[in-house]
Amino acid sequence: MSNENVHISTNYEKLKCIWMASQVLDYKLCDKQFDCENCQFDKVMRNLLNEKETQNTDIVNTISNKLQSIKYDSKIIYLKNNLIAKEICHDTFYLGINPILISFLDSVSSLSVNECRKNILTDQQIIQILGEWGSISLSAPMNFMIYDLLDFPIDTLLTLKWVAIIGAVDQEISNGRLCQEEWNTMHQKALSTIEEIKSHVPQVGSTMMDGGTQIKFLHQLVGKKRYINILNSMNS
Repeated sequence: MSNENVHISTNYEKLKCIWMASQVLDYKLCDKQFDCENCQFDKVMRNLLNEKETQNTDIVNTISNKLQSIKYDSKIIYLKNNLIAKEICHDTFYLGINPILISFLDSVSSLSVNECRKNILTDQQIIQILGEWGSISLSAPMNFMIYDLLDFPIDTLLTLKWVAIIGAVDQEISNGRLCQEEWNTMHQKALSTIEEIKSHVPQVGSTMMDGGTQIKFLHQLVGKKRYINILNSMNS
């Protein structure tokens, strides 16, 4: 490389805006003599970063607050595989999704339950949840029969927690049940997971001035693959 080219390259490096030098922007040369304090462009960029950081933190805090509000309820039967049950009458129960898992669910587009009047065997898929992030399946922790499905919109089902009415004998319920200590471990694991995510919330968001998608959900913040791993890790 000639001395002239070296000189041009050196000058180019010296003219890089701090936002280009830090690789936030692909191209931006400084025309303010690096007087960032009085640079309108710098103010806009810092405001965008602060707004994005706040949005990212809000997503995590919302989940954290939901988890912290969840308390062990002795009237609910906590089952393995992120399921819960509640007795209606002898050998008849509501079947639902554990609120701990629901706290992490976002942008759910479909929630399907196995068909009625069908005997379900232990480890058989019973519920499938789909979203723009992918899908997860919940399997049966015991043998039972589905009597009826609750016919509500997805958001209502997730708010109510209950999705079906089932029949099961006491021995099967006992086989699939979590004790309170196991529930406590599951709850603490969920809290630790969200605290770990909170401690690594990126200082720079994925959307700046490039017209990208605004981050609204946890799966956008941590990535679809890790999000599904988090959901699956809640199983006990």
